[in-house]
Amino acid sequence: MEYSGRLSYLFRKYSLLRFVCTGLLICAVVLIVLLIGLKNRAIPEIESIVPPVGSPGDIIVINGKNFGDVRDMSYVEFSGSKVTASSYISWEDNVIKLILPSNVQDGLVVVGVKNQRSKPALFANEVDIPVPVVQTVQTTKPVISSLSSNKLAVGSLLTIYGNNFGSSRGQSKVCFTCDYDRALSSAAFITKVLLSANLMTASEFDEDYEYWNNNEIRVRVPDGACSGIVLVDNGREKSESVEFTVLDSAGKKVYEAKKIYLVQYSADVGDVVTTDASTITLRCPVPVIIPSQPTLEFTEITPAPFLQNYQNCIIHQITKNKNNLPKSVFSQTFVVPVYEIKTEINAAGVTNYKNVNPLVVEKYTKNDAIIMSDDSAVTELAEQIVGKEANYYKKAQLIYSYMIDNYSLTDKPRKNDADPLDLIKRGSGDAYDYAVIFTALARASGIPALVDSGILIGQNLTTQSHWWCEIYLGGFGWVPVDVALGDDMDYKKWSDNLDVREFYFGNLDSHHITFYRGYNDIKPFAQDNKIVKYPRSFALQSIWEEVSSNTAKYSSYWSVPSIKGVY
Repeated sequence: MEYSGRLSYLFRKYSLLRFVCTGLLICAVVLIVLLIGLKNRAIPEIESIVPPVGSPGDIIVINGKNFGDVRDMSYVEFSGSKVTASSYISWEDNVIKLILPSNVQDGLVVVGVKNQRSKPALFANEVDIPVPVVQTVQTTKPVISSLSSNKLAVGSLLTIYGNNFGSSRGQSKVCFTCDYDRALSSAAFITKVLLSANLMTASEFDEDYEYWNNNEIRVRVPDGACSGIVLVDNGREKSESVEFTVLDSAGKKVYEAKKIYLVQYSADVGDVVTTDASTITLRCPVPVIIPSQPTLEFTEITPAPFLQNYQNCIIHQITKNKNNLPKSVFSQTFVVPVYEIKTEINAAGVTNYKNVNPLVVEKYTKNDAIIMSDDSAVTELAEQIVGKEANYYKKAQLIYSYMIDNYSLTDKPRKNDADPLDLIKRGSGDAYDYAVIFTALARASGIPALVDSGILIGQNLTTQSHWWCEIYLGGFGWVPVDVALGDDMDYKKWSDNLDVREFYFGNLDSHHITFYRGYNDIKPFAQDNKIVKYPRSFALQSIWEEVSSNTAKYSSYWSVPSIKGVY
C-alpha cells in the first residue's frame, strides 16, 4: 500500500513522468497492433503448382504458405486474369485447389492475399503442347463408310463419313499417301505394307482440319499427298484404308534422297546481376515436322527442360538469386531426317485459289511482322514485274528471274537491324533480304507465300543460318524457292554439276533443315518481362529470351546448330 501510494504521489507531482509512461503505453499498443498486422499480412508464397501443365477442366493444386485459412477477397490469377469464384474447390493457408476455367491462358500464376501478391510461378496450357494426351481408352475402331469424293486435288475439301471418329479430334489424325523415295511410283506392284510405310497426315499448319465429330470429318487434302489411300488414326487403332486419288493436273511432288542428321546447339547465360530473385526463360527452337522432315527425335537435352516441345521450342527456365553469377549452359541434341523435294509442275494446270482454304490464302497474302507486301516500293515493283500475266506459277517465275537478273548477293550477312527494302533501293542484300523481298513481291502479286528459316549444311558439314521461301499454287500445294542459292550463293556445295538457277525454283535439296515456316509470333509469359529478339537468325521467332524485371543485366550467347553426324 505504501509503495502504490508513493507511485500515485509521484504521478500526481511530476507531469513529465505521466507523459513518458503514457507514451510508452501507446508505443506498446502500436507495436502489438503492428505485429498482429504483419502476421495477418504475411506475403503469400507459391512453392509448387501440380500439375504445372494442364488444360481447361483440370483440377490444379497450388502448394505454398500464407494463403490464409479462408479465401474471402483473396484470389488466384493466371496471366493477369483472376479466376472466378465458381472455380475454387477449397482454400487453406498452405494449399489451394481449383478447377481451370475454359479461358485459361499460358503464363504466370500469382496468389493475391490482402493487397499482398506472391512471386509468380509458371503454368502452361496443355492444349498448345504437341505431346500425346492421356485420353479415355476407346475400344471401338474407326470405320470409314464413304467419302464425299474419291478424287480431289491438293487443297480441296474432303468429307469422310463413318463411325467411331470421336466427338472431337484430340490427337486423332487423317492419313494420306505420300511417295517417299519414289517407293510407290517405282514399285512393280503396290502392297498394303508399302502403302502403310508411306503415309503423311493432314496439316495443322495449313489448318487442314475443318470439322470433326463422331460420324463426320471435313479435312483438306494436304500438301504432298499423292494417289493411294486415306484412313483415320485415333492413336490406338486405324480404320481400314479407302482408295483415294489425288488429281495431279497441276503436277506432282516427291520426296527422295533422304539424309539423317544429328544436330546440336547450345545457349549460354552468364554474368547475371539481379536486384532480387529473378527468372530467365530461354525458348530454344527445334525443327518443324513437315512432309520433308517427318520426324524429330530428341537424344539429349541438358539440363532437363521445363517443357520439351512447347510452341515449337524447348523451354529452359532458371532462377538466379542476387549476386548469383555462375554461367549456365543449355544444350540440345536431336535427330532429324530430311528429304529432298522434287516437283514437276504443269503451269497450265495451276488453278486459282477458289478451292484452297481461304484462311491460308488470306494469311499468306497480307502483311505480317517481317513481310511488308503493301509497301509502295513492293507493290509498284510487283506490278512492273508481272505485268498482265495471270498464271500464278508464271508470276512467281517472273519475280524469281527478275531478282536474280537485277540483284546481287552480299558476301556477308547484314546487320540485324538492316531493312530488307534496301535490296530494292540499292540492288544488293543477303539471303534474308532475298527471301523476304521475294515473299513480299509474291504476296503483292496475289500468291500465298512465306519465308522459311533454318540452317544450310555445306558439303564439309559446316552450317550457317539461311532463309528461303515457299509459294502456294492452287491444285498443287507448297512449292520451295531458294532465290539466294538460285543466284549462286557462295557456300560449300554438295555438287558442282547442278544448274542452280533452274533447280532452286521448285526444288529443294536435303541440305536444308527447316526450323520455322513463316514467323513464329510468341507471346511473353508476363507483360512486364524483358524480351530479347534475334531478327536474322536460324529461327524467325519473336522471343528468344525472357527475363523478369528483377534482372539488372546478364549476357547470353547462342550457337548456330552444328552437325555432329550424317547418315
